[in-house]
Amino acid sequence: MAKDLNFGVRGLTGRLGDIRRVNNFILHIEDVTDNSALNLVVQQAFIPQYQLEVLEFRRGTDVKKLAGVASWTGGNITILDTLSRDELEVLQDWAEKTYDPKTGKIGKAYDDGNIRGYKRSGSIVEYASDGTLSRSWPLEGMWISQIDYGSLDAAGNELKQISFTIQIDPPTTDGLRPTYGDGYEN
Repeated sequence: MAKDLNFGVRGLTGRLGDIRRVNNFILHIEDVTDNSALNLVVQQAFIPQYQLEVLEFRRGTDVKKLAGVASWTGGNITILDTLSRDELEVLQDWAEKTYDPKTGKIGKAYDDGNIRGYKRSGSIVEYASDGTLSRSWPLEGMWISQIDYGSLDAAGNELKQISFTIQIDPPTTDGLRPTYGDGYEN
């Protein structure tokens, strides 16, 4: 007699029946200022991913494929513009650590004595519908490679958004595995 396994099937009562939603998350950026973090309300974001280069080895008329170099991919993040003046200044200052439009200089990626580099750590944090921590994906070596402050449209009625592209380094901890909140069920 076969055992009936219902992975992913839950009762539709209480939190166990909540279907995960794609719209309850923030971008957490550590130490974006002097020992202060910045939390941004996210409209849309990527989940870290990697791609392996495929190496082909030919032997006679056969081809064997092996895994090559891993390339980690960041992506686009769109936040809702709920930022105060100070928070927007922090975001702009961080972007200008990578490239300063006044001087045309590219900044340093890592700490160099008294000069703090532009790379930051953080996470994309997903929340359950009741506001408890659900999952969190670590982001290491983050930096802004493109920023778009949105557009102005007197005829529009949409929420104001800021979009930027984040580049990331390979994580040194759990790779693509998210960390889970205390209330996350097995």
